[in-house]
Amino acid sequence: MVRKRIFNRKHLAVGFILMFLGGWFSFAYYVYSNQVLIVDIQGPIEDFEATTLALYIAKIDKNVKTVILYLNTPGGMAYPCLEIASYVKALAEEKPVIAVMGAQCTSGGYYIASFASHVYARENTLTGGVGVISVWVDLSEYYEQQGIKIWVWQKGEEKDLGADWRSPTEEENASIQAEVDALFVKLVNDVTTNRDEKLSEHAMSIIGSGAVFLGSEAKDLGLVDDIGNIVNAVEKAVSREMAGLWRFIIVTADMSALQKYLQALF
Repeated sequence: MVRKRIFNRKHLAVGFILMFLGGWFSFAYYVYSNQVLIVDIQGPIEDFEATTLALYIAKIDKNVKTVILYLNTPGGMAYPCLEIASYVKALAEEKPVIAVMGAQCTSGGYYIASFASHVYARENTLTGGVGVISVWVDLSEYYEQQGIKIWVWQKGEEKDLGADWRSPTEEENASIQAEVDALFVKLVNDVTTNRDEKLSEHAMSIIGSGAVFLGSEAKDLGLVDDIGNIVNAVEKAVSREMAGLWRFIIVTADMSALQKYLQALF
């Protein structure tokens, strides 16, 4: 009779342990499957591969419920910014994307942020600066004064486009200006569409002026939604109106993890 009681107590203890472990693993899986992913965009934007890959994985990964873009950038080359923005747009159509700005988020950086579901800036963030610029430096007179001679062998009329040993031709000047104009129209149209009715009338009149604003000014103009930092962005991301997460983990995107993911796939 005593042995039977001991036997039952042992089984009862094992049962409690298994129940505890089962509950713990269920909770751990719930938390793991509710991820807030932070994608960092720092410095001049000259490439898009790492960022677009992170955004693509965030889009297809069912464990990622919401994404925070942390932007501390002056913008950069036009087409990398356009490429990243297209991925942000595609992601925001399926999951909440919260943009939060650091010390600076201007030009192409602001353009990317405008595709987010909600945009935060700090009071003293420099933002805006929507515009397009292309520069061709002609040093031909300097080279001549310095006695520098340049010989060029090329095949292809546009192979030396932008070369500093000559000026642009009339045709090149017209072509470059047409490209700048087209990019400018796209940037302004996309920003005004993304911000929709949030932009003030004054903002609508100066959106393409290239002017930059402090975060507090940008809030008044409707360029950003709120003044806040990355903590506020996380709170917004998991709120009921966005992802509605009561427990979650925060993860960051980095190239080493993305490379491991690709290796696992292929």
